[in-house]
Amino acid sequence: MANAEFLKAMFREYYLKNDVILPPRFTKREYGFMFFDKNYVLRHKAFFSKREIKRFLVSEVPKHAYYSTAYYSDPKNKDMEKKGWLGADLVFDLDADHIPETEGKRYEEMLQIVKREAEKLVEDYLLGDFGFDEKDLQIAFSGGRGYHIYVRSSRVHRLGSNERREIVSYITGESTDIFKFLIRREEIKRKRKRTLYLLYPPEFGGWYGKISREIVKISRSLLSLYEEYGKDTVVEEFNGVLKNKKLSRRIVGDLFKKTSENTMKIEHLISQEQSQKLQIFETDELRDAFLMYIKEKIRIRGEADEPVTTDIHRLIRLIGSLHGKTGFIVLPLTLNEFKNFNPLIDAIPQNFKEGESKIMAEKKVEIELNGENYRIEGEECVPNYVAVFLVARGMADFISRC
Repeated sequence: MANAEFLKAMFREYYLKNDVILPPRFTKREYGFMFFDKNYVLRHKAFFSKREIKRFLVSEVPKHAYYSTAYYSDPKNKDMEKKGWLGADLVFDLDADHIPETEGKRYEEMLQIVKREAEKLVEDYLLGDFGFDEKDLQIAFSGGRGYHIYVRSSRVHRLGSNERREIVSYITGESTDIFKFLIRREEIKRKRKRTLYLLYPPEFGGWYGKISREIVKISRSLLSLYEEYGKDTVVEEFNGVLKNKKLSRRIVGDLFKKTSENTMKIEHLISQEQSQKLQIFETDELRDAFLMYIKEKIRIRGEADEPVTTDIHRLIRLIGSLHGKTGFIVLPLTLNEFKNFNPLIDAIPQNFKEGESKIMAEKKVEIELNGENYRIEGEECVPNYVAVFLVARGMADFISRC
């Protein structure tokens, strides 16, 4: 009970001093809430003024606050069929939990990995392949383990679930057979038949050109990694994706083997003509495994939560609200802000940076917050933002104010 009361008091102070950011057509949205001291989920709420929602947040102090990606003619109607669906934003939810590479990583490392996926989604797919304008996009830190990217364009508002599912399939490469996007030729050499796979020119659209462009970009990155940290680091990079260290070592050994021109094979991927790049591998097995690595690096790996995008009635976190399991702000970001954004500093509410609280951590806790490293075990007075974070995550109990 003390934990809930502490968090409620801190959240109430935040909502008193700060306004949430309401979505376009906010009076046409449904709102939903979860609470610190109530076991039910409140849904089918509607608000018709900014003052009304401010009053609700301060008086009820929700643990989590959501709004519908859809807008309705009657958003407070509890019968979904009678709400009168008018359209919906296109929303992507990238969460670290859905990226295998984050397994076993510290919270800070997980956030860095998912941020890379979010940047790839925005730059390569939404602004790139789909050609949306930057003004149509809204990026927000989820307050937890990822990012929400909203597309608010008339081009997508009326898309149904099936059309949105196709978009998800495209960006995740879920059912993509990468070999279908390569030119296939049969070669007979010394009476032996061999299948050659060649790349399409990089200016081709969709996955055809994307594979060609990304092989160059990724190979440059791998070469830089090799030159700075050595072969073992590159092996670990491959193993993090392919989950087969023996195969990863063989691929890396082949890629960085010297050729007759006294250059490493990987340099041919960067510098030679598109049609020659895939012929450097000793075996088809190594080439195919390398292509699977390329596919994993191209596709968006954080969009495993497909229902968020395909569900045209979905509730998503209200921007500017607080996440009940971290105390972080669900923070809106421009594209420029996103590139330099550090959630462990920038998403901490200002009022949480004032004062200290005594907490009890049953197990030793190590966390980096607000640019400081904390190692906590037993009873200790810590800044309120540390107390809120650890109590909200169930890693410590609140005892008293310091």
